[in-house]
Amino acid sequence: MCWPRTWGQIFLPVLLSLFLVQLKRKEEKQKRKTSIEEGESCTQKNSCQLCTEDKKCIWCNEEKVCKKFCFPFAGCPFNSIFWSNCKVDMFGIVMLILTGILLIAFLWYCCAYYHFIHEANIYSRGVTVPVNTWDVG
Repeated sequence: MCWPRTWGQIFLPVLLSLFLVQLKRKEEKQKRKTSIEEGESCTQKNSCQLCTEDKKCIWCNEEKVCKKFCFPFAGCPFNSIFWSNCKVDMFGIVMLILTGILLIAFLWYCCAYYHFIHEANIYSRGVTVPVNTWDVG
């Protein structure tokens, strides 16, 4: 009498796992198909303006070709990639971002230094600070 229940406990997880694996494979096939279609849509564009209108595409100025945007590996030198515009290359955008970060850090440092000096002046007004003349010997 317990046999059907035992077999059900064995086969139910196996069948559910197989079903989920099949669903996952179907999703992966659809993703590959759409990524191939997106890559083909990028290769069909033959100018920088047309290419950079689509945020998924980059314009490689050295090869004069539109490619699908894949951040670490674009297949094009970093200083000849144009993304989202045709005036500033990717190297220029990264340098602008780094310059902004450095400017903000410098301003923060100046504000912190001013605050430190201001606090030091408040606490030292009207107070003579003795110089320590300790005898070492």
